[in-house]
Amino acid sequence: MFALPAVFAIAAAVAACGPSAAKAPPGPGPVTGGTKQVAPLQFKDDAKAPAQALILGTDLKGGSTVLPLASAENKVSVDSMWVRTGGGPAVGGSSPVALVTSPNPDGVVRVGIYEEVAGSLGPQWRAGVWLASFVSSTIINKDLTDFKFTAEAGGHVDGASASGLMTAGYLASMVGAKVDPTVTMTGIINPDGTIGPVGGIPQKFIGSIEKGKKRLGYPIGMRYAQDANSGERVDLVQLAKDRGAEAVEVADVYAAVELLTGKRLPRPVPVTEDQMILEDDVVKALEARYLHWQGMLAQEWTRLLELEKAGRLPAGLVSLAMTAQAEGTAAEKLKNQGMAASAYHRVVRAWVYAAGATATSDILELAQAGDLIGARTKLHEFEGLAVTTDASLRAIAELKPATMGGHLQMLSAFQTAISGWGFHVFSGEFLGPQTRATFLELEKLPRAALADRAVGDQVVAVTAPTVLAIARAVANSAMALEAIEIEGQKSINYLCSLPNVKRLATSFQSAAGSNLAYFDSLIVAELAKAFGVTPEQAKIRLAGFEPDYLVAMMAGSVAGMGGLPDQLKKEWGEDSISWGLFSLAASELSFFRTSMLISKWYSLGVQNDPISGRPVSVEHEKAFFNMLTWAEQRARENARAALVATGEIPIQARIRYQQARVLREGDLADKLAALEGFWAASAYAQTAVMLARN
Repeated sequence: MFALPAVFAIAAAVAACGPSAAKAPPGPGPVTGGTKQVAPLQFKDDAKAPAQALILGTDLKGGSTVLPLASAENKVSVDSMWVRTGGGPAVGGSSPVALVTSPNPDGVVRVGIYEEVAGSLGPQWRAGVWLASFVSSTIINKDLTDFKFTAEAGGHVDGASASGLMTAGYLASMVGAKVDPTVTMTGIINPDGTIGPVGGIPQKFIGSIEKGKKRLGYPIGMRYAQDANSGERVDLVQLAKDRGAEAVEVADVYAAVELLTGKRLPRPVPVTEDQMILEDDVVKALEARYLHWQGMLAQEWTRLLELEKAGRLPAGLVSLAMTAQAEGTAAEKLKNQGMAASAYHRVVRAWVYAAGATATSDILELAQAGDLIGARTKLHEFEGLAVTTDASLRAIAELKPATMGGHLQMLSAFQTAISGWGFHVFSGEFLGPQTRATFLELEKLPRAALADRAVGDQVVAVTAPTVLAIARAVANSAMALEAIEIEGQKSINYLCSLPNVKRLATSFQSAAGSNLAYFDSLIVAELAKAFGVTPEQAKIRLAGFEPDYLVAMMAGSVAGMGGLPDQLKKEWGEDSISWGLFSLAASELSFFRTSMLISKWYSLGVQNDPISGRPVSVEHEKAFFNMLTWAEQRARENARAALVATGEIPIQARIRYQQARVLREGDLADKLAALEGFWAASAYAQTAVMLARN
């Protein structure tokens, strides 16, 4: 029922692009222009000045560092490592890429990609340029619209393994640092500035050394990488040494810049773990909502036990029931350990699976009893529960926050509600009609045949995904409204700038759109080819079992979509703060979900269980664990910047951080969720900084 199509096992094994971060040779020293103390919300002039950036919280006393920037167009050249497979032994090398940045007074997104032949630079490479542009801006507390970015490369190139290199190259261009022509690196850039794993590194190293490279960076945790020809694990440090070069482990973009230029970018000092703790009133609010969902889960669980006792719980639903039980047990354990944030989310997930199992079972019983009209009616009744998604979005829009904390609260609630709306629309427009069409086909069978086990399995296979999507819609809509209560807090009396909200939304929308195109070219195209369907049909199939893709696809489309989004835009007004925050929430949500998808399917090489669909292994395990460690640190570094910028660490960042810290101790699925949680914590902190600077 939830089996993973074979194409994904193939696609996940495609060579990826890797992480970076460690020591580089001593250089001329840090790139700084002095330090200064800034008061919360009083740093606009320093942060927005075109010839400088302000890196917040670079010392324990709250000091910030002024970073001089190039005041005119500046060009650097980097050499992108590549590996070519097919038609013989794999061969590696490196090719020049020209990167140019310049101040952008227009306040609109300007990212240009130049190629010698139309289509010679593939969608994955182009997406890497977009991501490099976006991350290099945010690393120095600037907006994507503050600069014009161009990238130029020759020949036919694709893949995103140069995105870490290009991010560091753009930063070198921004600060006017010279790139050492004997140095290069490989690795995919993540949204928080950490660098993820890639494939084909031994061949890349050999080819690059033959072209004169002396120092080569590789993702942290990937010292031993697989040779694309022999299949053996190769020690990259020894490989480089044997050829008169040096291999350098790189963990994040800061280390990448130091590797390329010998210069050290200033970075925030991480806050302590104690500073990420939640206030007592937040914990009490989480505990109250936990008890509410626990009661709802108990009702569903009683029904499941009755079905199991009567022997009426079909085998196809046992996995849902077991997942519900596991999530509920974990939730209660976390609750007893005082981990309220994680317990709350676990118990909601338990309810989703339990409700999905009981509703599917109810529909199945009617169908196998010959009452197919009753089965369709029961499905329609369950679908009716999801109408709360529309009401949730409107309720959030009615909030009239008087503080920045209130605006972040709206942003968070909107993101959860948009997820719920996405599940609602998908179940209503795609999954539901397919389920009802199956019931119409079943009406052609004799009544007695409906009781056959094979028919029952068919009903479960088409009904369970629909019902689960509805349950997720209901849960997310409810959680969006509960976020208003849980995340309510006092904050500095400061309102967001609507033009700045729009600029941020545009930046995230551009980056998310590029990410989505990248993922579609990498996975959806392969899926369409494997199943002999159109790309649009492949997207629907993928969204049916990959919730992150469904949410990313729906959230990334709201700005120009008809239906409810267009209706809300007209109701609220395109120039209202409600629509501005709604647009920002959707674009930011899409960006981080697509980033997670790329990391799972491309960079990390995640393999899923063919029955449950849950991840069971990761190709680059050591690199993944290092990514988690550095993502956790980046979350606390960004929290420091937010603390200096606004006077507080956003509650949204701390809630996601606390959830992630618990999840990283779980199984692989939990660890992947932890990575996304740390990224989300960084995102909320960075958003607070960007809103505060205006």
